[in-house]
Amino acid sequence: MTNETKSETERPVRDGVGWDDLAEDVFGLSVRGLVTIRDLVVRPAKVFAAARQTAWSGLYTPSLRLVAFLITVMLLLRVFWAAEEAVMYQNVLSMLETAAAENPDIGDPVELASLYFAAWALSFPIVYFPLHLLASVLLRVWGKGTRSAVRVRLYFAALVPAMCVSVTSLAIIPSLTLEQALLFSTAGFLVAVLIYALTVHFGLRETGMPPRARLWRGGLFALFASLTDTMIAIGAGIAASFLMAAIRDGYSVPGLG
Repeated sequence: MTNETKSETERPVRDGVGWDDLAEDVFGLSVRGLVTIRDLVVRPAKVFAAARQTAWSGLYTPSLRLVAFLITVMLLLRVFWAAEEAVMYQNVLSMLETAAAENPDIGDPVELASLYFAAWALSFPIVYFPLHLLASVLLRVWGKGTRSAVRVRLYFAALVPAMCVSVTSLAIIPSLTLEQALLFSTAGFLVAVLIYALTVHFGLRETGMPPRARLWRGGLFALFASLTDTMIAIGAGIAASFLMAAIRDGYSVPGLG
């Protein structure tokens, strides 16, 4: 009895936790999520086909979750692109200093600049998801008979490759001058438009559409998504300004004070 109990105690413990689970613990994104991003870049048609199936055929991470993850990464990178020495911060600070020179009552420009970026980080996802969700429901380029829920899946899946480029570029912008940053941002916007179009063009191969049909649908998606991105950038800036004004007037904003 004693030997049996001892052997059971010394028996190696087997569990189901692997590197995929550890990646989930650290990054909030499983290895399956990284595979999803990879396939959206190199073979989007396979991911688009899975988006039409229950539970993404058990192969891929839901596109909405991926987009939320990428936005989280973008906001975490704020310590770089919104740092005091970064060109974005200096540009906002310069505008606030000009405004303070005309109206000293607005407050300390340095404090307002830091508050602006904090307010923008709070506003951005709040503006981003409703506008892109609306666009995903309105845009119909996925083929006849595609249901609304599938359109949302496909739309957000098509956003991911361009978002990856945008998030990566945020690591470069802080090292640029204002003129270089403006040029880089313009080039990045055009590259994102192209990636949007190509992702949908190649992703729709799974439907059997002819190349010409996929080409104009990809172009329409790129136009729709990029215009929505522009509205989101403007909307987040306006929302951040309102939040700043509210805090300056003594209101308490959750997450900002």
